[in-house]
Amino acid sequence: HEFYHALTEDDVPDEAENMKPKDTNIQLFRLSDASGQLTFKVEKSGAVSTSDLDSKDVFIVDTKKAIIVWIGQETSMAERKNAMAYAHKYLQSTDHPLLSVACLAEGKHDKQIRLALSA
Repeated sequence: HEFYHALTEDDVPDEAENMKPKDTNIQLFRLSDASGQLTFKVEKSGAVSTSDLDSKDVFIVDTKKAIIVWIGQETSMAERKNAMAYAHKYLQSTDHPLLSVACLAEGKHDKQIRLALSA
């Protein structure tokens, strides 16, 4: 019954409190195979808008509250297939690995991406 006792202990630290990001700047990453190889790099930090996105690539936005995977209409099959894997791999390397991940497609979720970037 040790398990049930642990559930009711008030002095157990809240793990979520320990996983708040130290840097609260929004980060925009680009996943692209334009060079012939998949590359994943920081595109921008700070304010991000929809004009920063390019239909030919996948972008991963870390708002520090959630991860948004944005898939442009002209992305390659390799970019699409690897988008979520790169987002999860990136997230696991951060100090806030338990954020939710949403995948939004250009043309289908434009309103949602504008709302997420303006929050």
